[in-house]
Amino acid sequence: MTGQAAIEHGDVAKAKQAAISDALERAALFAGVRVSSQQQLVAGVMQQHQLTLDSNSEIREIRLLSENYGSEFVTVTLQAEILPQQQLCKGSHQKKPLLLTQVELGARRDAIYGQLFELDKNATAQLSRHLQDYSPALLVTAVDYSLKPELMTDSINRQLFTDGQQFVLVTNITDLSLGKRTNRFWQDDSFERFFALDVALYDLFDNQLVYQQQYRTQAEWNSELKVAGSHSQQFWLQPYGQKIDTVLKAVAKDIQQHTQCQGLLAQVSHIDQHQVAINKGSRQGLQLGDNVTVMQIQRFAGKDGLEKLHKSPVTLRITDISSDNAWASASTPTLVSHLQIGDLISINSSGL
Repeated sequence: MTGQAAIEHGDVAKAKQAAISDALERAALFAGVRVSSQQQLVAGVMQQHQLTLDSNSEIREIRLLSENYGSEFVTVTLQAEILPQQQLCKGSHQKKPLLLTQVELGARRDAIYGQLFELDKNATAQLSRHLQDYSPALLVTAVDYSLKPELMTDSINRQLFTDGQQFVLVTNITDLSLGKRTNRFWQDDSFERFFALDVALYDLFDNQLVYQQQYRTQAEWNSELKVAGSHSQQFWLQPYGQKIDTVLKAVAKDIQQHTQCQGLLAQVSHIDQHQVAINKGSRQGLQLGDNVTVMQIQRFAGKDGLEKLHKSPVTLRITDISSDNAWASASTPTLVSHLQIGDLISINSSGL
């Protein structure tokens, strides 16, 4: 597993340790181990990073395979034996579809400093990369439009779920403001600059807000520095860009923690005698021989306005699979005679 960290103030040794910690955290996440991180919020501000595995897991052996020292970054590759001492949670090796909507630039007025009017698009691309690196339990689809939390209505959530998504991530940059001056009178104008990102994760099937947090950080901003906007590598190498990137990494890790134990859900897309087609496949982690449980959804909402969910005793087994679709069979045609297109499928662990 590879890890990387920026060299700050010429401290190569500190950057190496941060790169090793980054690689270990990636390895732990891909091993299905729950990870807690001390780089989380302290008084609303991102702090130093410290990796902690859950109490039932251990790092048995670490082997450093390579080290690469550049002018800006240290990159390490290591091999780690990480042992979860308890059974992995349901869904830890399944890839649940997540719709990543474009980051909204709510603090557009302050984007004038440094011409950061495309930070919404560039931060979305950066967050998408970090979700792929740190969130192995997710299959991310990034789109070029934003969604406001107040628009997450029942009908929109139901349509997104029918389209194959299981979660949606909504984010908004709410602070890009400048603070007090930090330079001496003979130096270039420098200020502290703030950054805040509101994050909301929704479960589309349950129609619930799963996770909500505001991430805050700050760094020095040199107003005299010619930065070619947030699309440039130069921006992300500056202290302010690095702090924003640290926030985006933290978001990806936290989203992983809140989704890795969620089971993969699918829907019946076609019925043919004793076989049903479902709208998930090998790309989402399904395998031949997996068992699936059919959940029948009441077609009309009750007096409380909610659709009822009835667990059916029907258990099917995956018999044919492609990238995004699969066929599941029952022992006799009568077992699936009452099912309908759109019924919910719960994916169980392989062979269980």
